[in-house]
Amino acid sequence: MSELAREELSALAAIYCEPGACEVLAASETHGISFRIQISVKEVLDTDVLLKLLFHLPVNYPSTVPDISVTSDQLTRGQCTDVREKLLEEAKKHLSEPMEYVILQKTSKVDVDSSGKKCKEKMMRVLCETELQSQHKRLQTFEVKEYSALEELQKEFETAGLTTLFSEFVPPLLK
Repeated sequence: MSELAREELSALAAIYCEPGACEVLAASETHGISFRIQISVKEVLDTDVLLKLLFHLPVNYPSTVPDISVTSDQLTRGQCTDVREKLLEEAKKHLSEPMEYVILQKTSKVDVDSSGKKCKEKMMRVLCETELQSQHKRLQTFEVKEYSALEELQKEFETAGLTTLFSEFVPPLLK
């Protein structure tokens, strides 16, 4: 199982840290990693839909796309297939390339999950998801940092070579 697969799973576990939201089902050096993410999303009519996403990252991931299964009691089989196809399309666009996530934390309150590990309350959203550009610094780990001033956050973006992303996404959120 590749280091990139471990990093990705670690980041997902930190994002989906509520009990039962992200669960590793199997992990081995010969078969890769299988895990499930259960998330509630808003449908067009503002109703909650529980999605159960099952991922299998093969040993040679990210050189190959993951196996993905989508189920939901609120969606038809065809709708689940559509969601699965969209996820696979995204995975194919970023084959063998690390992903870059810009996340906005709306709170700094730290919670503890059922296993006693610290985690953020799930009050964040992905602002931008794009391919890692060659001029950007690769982030080696998922880390939660808190800043008391906007200038500190801006400096962190600059250090990572993400000045353009900062100016495009952060200031509009502060208005």
